[in-house]
Amino acid sequence: MSQTTQVAPQRSNLAVELLDQDRRKAYLHSRPRKLMNTLARMYRPVLKNRRLVAASAAYALAAGLLPLLGVGVMHTLAGLLAAPGATPRGMLLAAGIYALGFFVLSAASTLLKNRNYTGFASLRIRLLNAALDQEMTMDYGLFESPGFMDDVGGWSRALSSNNAGLEGTYHKIFEMGGTLVSALGLGALLALASPWITLAGLAFVAVTYAAQAHVSRYKHARREELSRLLRQMDNLSREAADFRAGKDLRLYDMAGRFRATFAPLLQANRKLYKAFTQREVQLSVPESLALAAIDLAGALLLARGYLSGRITLAQLVMLLTALSLFARTMQELAGQLAAIKDQTRYVDDTMDFIDADLQSRGGTGSVPGTGPVEVIFEDVSFHYPGHDKLVLEHLSLRIPAGQRCALVGVNGAGKTTLVKLLCGLYLPTQGRIFINGVDAATIPQEQLFALFGTVFQEVEPLAFTIAENVAATDRDIDRARVEQSLKTAGLWDKVCSLPRGMDSPMLKVVEEDGVILSGGENQKLMIARALYRQGTRMMVMDEPTAALDALAEQKIYQEFDSLLSGRTALFISHRLASTRFCDRIVLLDGGRITQQGTHEELVAREGLYRRMFLTQGKYYQEEQA
Repeated sequence: MSQTTQVAPQRSNLAVELLDQDRRKAYLHSRPRKLMNTLARMYRPVLKNRRLVAASAAYALAAGLLPLLGVGVMHTLAGLLAAPGATPRGMLLAAGIYALGFFVLSAASTLLKNRNYTGFASLRIRLLNAALDQEMTMDYGLFESPGFMDDVGGWSRALSSNNAGLEGTYHKIFEMGGTLVSALGLGALLALASPWITLAGLAFVAVTYAAQAHVSRYKHARREELSRLLRQMDNLSREAADFRAGKDLRLYDMAGRFRATFAPLLQANRKLYKAFTQREVQLSVPESLALAAIDLAGALLLARGYLSGRITLAQLVMLLTALSLFARTMQELAGQLAAIKDQTRYVDDTMDFIDADLQSRGGTGSVPGTGPVEVIFEDVSFHYPGHDKLVLEHLSLRIPAGQRCALVGVNGAGKTTLVKLLCGLYLPTQGRIFINGVDAATIPQEQLFALFGTVFQEVEPLAFTIAENVAATDRDIDRARVEQSLKTAGLWDKVCSLPRGMDSPMLKVVEEDGVILSGGENQKLMIARALYRQGTRMMVMDEPTAALDALAEQKIYQEFDSLLSGRTALFISHRLASTRFCDRIVLLDGGRITQQGTHEELVAREGLYRRMFLTQGKYYQEEQA
């Protein structure tokens, strides 16, 4: 079974190409990782927002002057106390002026910070939408690749919180404006008494920043390990908390099994965080000693100035206050710089993820003609990327245009994998798939996807309205076509019974009154979606009625019989009698085709199909008789 077709470039196969870790890192993280480049990109939208720019400058001034105001009042009060004829009135006046100034600056800085947090949050949401769009459109094979997901899966760390990642960096830089103003003012004041104090503060910032940056690099280097652990724990937690599994967990006392599975993951997680903590503790000791040394050395230098007569008592009180505030300010500055460097590493990862082209490009082929298509699998073998075991092995199959072909087999035979290959979610490891004589690997994905109306075994409606779920969009919905699709799928009566009809929201994720359909009703909804789609030339249904009773399934298939005219059809069903309306049945066993023919031919012939059919119950045996 061979096909001749013009040679055309194939689509890229990212699921295979990015398996190698070095190649993946070169592909995803190709641009230089420089802090200033990252900050420049982060602040392009900020600098376009005049309100945020003005608020940042005003906050820096208001928050930065607060410590200087405290230093000034200490000098004033000490001077008043030391002056002959000091009166309480003067002290109270100075304290009152200080209190008023403190109130104005504090209120202004707090108001500026709180009112502009939403501006930074909107920038985070914008980037979050871009990351989600990337995840929803990237190659399906990448999403199923653990190595790839461990590498890029940490993008949510940069976008899922107000206080970390992108938005956390915005807040840190916003607040650092006030820290810098304070540091400059206090440093300049102390430099008048002794430049060594200011230089010691700058040295402390440099050393502390370097130490914390070292810890940050160590954590970032092990991010894939942490991402893998968190992904596994999150998946297990989601399964344990899934309401649908609640009955089984209780009736079969499976909680202990979940705990046993969780235990090694928790242990590995604790071990990893222990390594992080040890690094932090080791570096925090010299940091604390250096801070104490600045306080002590600075106090000694100021005391020496006072004893020598270069500094008055009022100046000494002022400078000691400034020294204490300066040391804490420099510590805060070092922490802010280190936090910015730490969080921008993950912002970098996220930007790399968003920038990467994660859709297999290429291919100039197109499917000729109109109407139903002919499909040919030619010596196709396939194993999933990263695995060696073949799921399909030297499989050859021809589905003529307009034929209704049923694909059956035991669980694990490779039926769903065959559908994934046909629809272009994966490329064959070996061999080729032809659609109307054109190698499917040369057809751009968008064109290939448009050929098929598909219903997969796993059905998950989205938290949109019923109409939007059927139309797969919220724009230009043809409501008459939605209604007809729901009628054909056998769900219209259910929809009509709802207060809002096809405009009823689904699930309770967004709307509290969201509709929760049964498993069978969800399958009917997905069938309606496949029927709604226009321009399809082949219908592919992978166990589309597994949750329906036999009579409901038969009714749907009877209606398909008239609806599928003009389209090729491939059905996968575990109920063998339901495939009678098909022109041909193909039995897949161990990744190979072992039998094919009509239902009557296969039942009359000794083999796996006959044995499978006979085991499905007396009802089918009587019907066959």
